[in-house]
Amino acid sequence: MNRLRHVTAVVLAMLACGRTEPLRYQSDYDPTQTDSGVDAGPPDAGHVACIPGLVSLMPAIPKVMFVLDRSDSMSSMFGNTTRWGALSGALDEVLPPVDQKMELGALIFPSDSFAACSVASSPAIDPALGNATPLLNLIHLTRPAGHTPTAVALNVAGGSILSDRAATGARALVLATDGAPNCNASLDPRTCNCGGVGCGVGADCLDDVRTIQSIRGLAQQNLPTYVIGIQDMPGVLTDVLNQMALAGGRPKAGSQSYYAVTSQAELTDALTTIRNQVGACVFLTTSVPDALGSLTLTVNGTPVPYDATSTDGWSWTNRDNGELEVFGPPCARLVSLGNAMVQATIQCATADAGADGG
Repeated sequence: MNRLRHVTAVVLAMLACGRTEPLRYQSDYDPTQTDSGVDAGPPDAGHVACIPGLVSLMPAIPKVMFVLDRSDSMSSMFGNTTRWGALSGALDEVLPPVDQKMELGALIFPSDSFAACSVASSPAIDPALGNATPLLNLIHLTRPAGHTPTAVALNVAGGSILSDRAATGARALVLATDGAPNCNASLDPRTCNCGGVGCGVGADCLDDVRTIQSIRGLAQQNLPTYVIGIQDMPGVLTDVLNQMALAGGRPKAGSQSYYAVTSQAELTDALTTIRNQVGACVFLTTSVPDALGSLTLTVNGTPVPYDATSTDGWSWTNRDNGELEVFGPPCARLVSLGNAMVQATIQCATADAGADGG
């Protein structure tokens, strides 16, 4: 009987604290509030509840992992500085403004100056708010060395960010590299591609197939990769970077699918563009329509159509968690507007109104 009383007391305490299920929202987002004035209460263990009325949607907090190549070639001159110095300077400008708006993390590869192909088993900095200063300090204390184990680095960074609960559409990897992916000792130096030059050992072989497969595999798990290529590239590497950017699901518009930069100013512009895109059109709603309900989305009062193809309108990225994303021209409009008012009118247990029947 005493044990039963103890268990009952613990359960009641948990209910009082609202901790009866795993966290489904960002830490500063209160899932019990809606514009309709109805107390939604905590969502059930399966999905966010359907509460009818008008709801103002909250933007999801982006989670970004920077995967940074610090191989030997990053010590080459890049204008008045080195390529690594240009990358450091660009990040100095781009990251501080989003220090409390974006969860930032970093994995720098190779991880050991004396082991040319080494990659740490976890990122140097896990994504969190307030990480701009420690991330920048780490970069400033790091010096170029080693080869370019891109595939392994992406797998480690991707595995880490996928293991954290986050809004599905508001997370990304940002790869900045100046060299061909290599460090695949299983490739034969007598037959592999080395970018037009002879291969000394298998680790020098172009590791394009494995790297592209890694990026594509992460994208299939809803973790896209933005690709930045630093400095002019030979044709074979340009092709590889284009394929990597396409596989990552976030290609740059134009003739080059990756962000090709040849100066620190261009590098800053590329990082700024990427920073502003990640999570810009991903929102969380405190109410999700049930099977017979509907959701009508508006941006500053203008309706945005539901589009199951995720090309020109909105669709769910994680319906159970109340996550939706706006795609195509409506997303571009959202970005241009800045702090737009994004609202949803929710109907529950009614005939399908056509906006989204679920």
